[in-house]
Amino acid sequence: MNTSERCGSGVGPGPSMLLSPAELDEFKAEGALAIPGLVPPEVLDGWQAQVRAACSDGVDLDAPDTWPAGRYAPAGGWPEFSPNLYDLPGLRSIVQQIGDGAFAPSHPAGQPWTPQVPMTRVILPSAPGTERSNPIDGHLDGYASGWGGGFMAFFAVLLWDVSSPTGGGTAYWPRSHLANHRYFLEHPDQFDGSYLFTEPVQSGRHRALLEGDPSVGEVVCMTGRAGDAMLFHGLTTHIGSANAAGSQQPRVAQFARYSHREMRQQAPMVMFPDKDGTPWSPPPRPPLHKDNPKHVGNAPAEADEQAVATGFLPPGHPGRKLKRYDVPRNLWKYWGSALNTELPPTSSSAINT
Repeated sequence: MNTSERCGSGVGPGPSMLLSPAELDEFKAEGALAIPGLVPPEVLDGWQAQVRAACSDGVDLDAPDTWPAGRYAPAGGWPEFSPNLYDLPGLRSIVQQIGDGAFAPSHPAGQPWTPQVPMTRVILPSAPGTERSNPIDGHLDGYASGWGGGFMAFFAVLLWDVSSPTGGGTAYWPRSHLANHRYFLEHPDQFDGSYLFTEPVQSGRHRALLEGDPSVGEVVCMTGRAGDAMLFHGLTTHIGSANAAGSQQPRVAQFARYSHREMRQQAPMVMFPDKDGTPWSPPPRPPLHKDNPKHVGNAPAEADEQAVATGFLPPGHPGRKLKRYDVPRNLWKYWGSALNTELPPTSSSAINT
């Protein structure tokens, strides 16, 4: 693996970083890229101390005999740690490089851009005797609630070492972003999230989109040192894996997600699906509030717009022509100029984690 190129300082703690041309080619080919040393040591030390301090109910990350089995979170969930992962210059400069400023931290679709809190996940070892096997299925982010297009990339950042592939690291299928892209090229009408309720995914789940595609690699479970990260394309099939590496290894990670800013800003212009895939139909509109024509019933008109925004867009709906639902033949059309180029035919290598 090529070491990231340091390129000066940015806003916040630590230096900024850029990916090398070889790393960019690897990311395009594999849909995933290991980035060693993304988090500066002084930031990592602070985060580890804050994670330890946030543990509750007698859990001590330095004492394995206090650990519950499997996923752990303190009462009330993990707090925001300081500094915020999204503010690290290394992360910000890489996101700028791959998106040319078009990407922003993800958020609930249709809502204003606000400061984001990275998702923290702690996977402690499974109960003794638990049989461990590699994951056989995964998912794509950005579709669970039917929001559809606009999700571009995410980073998984390790706060503790994960030296074993059985240690609970994020599992992913190399080159699955290419297979999933091919599927959506053939079925662009399902890019709004309706593919989840359509065969073959409804019965066979996400793995059905990968079966029979010889270009997709066998599942890989992320490993690395504390402070290392993985960058994933938004169409890379992935999932969390069980921690079966033994009683001494916690898996602690943060996740930073990025959407295309313009595509997410288009969210209020379209309707979205219910989680069960109920087809869209316009519900009755409540009467205007008698004292304020901008209010519907007793709620603001904006809230009413969100309330009625359920259901998949019917064929021919103008919302389907928006950029957020575009499935371009060039997978990198909406990425930055560093990636929106033709991949050299000689560029292909299995990622080494």
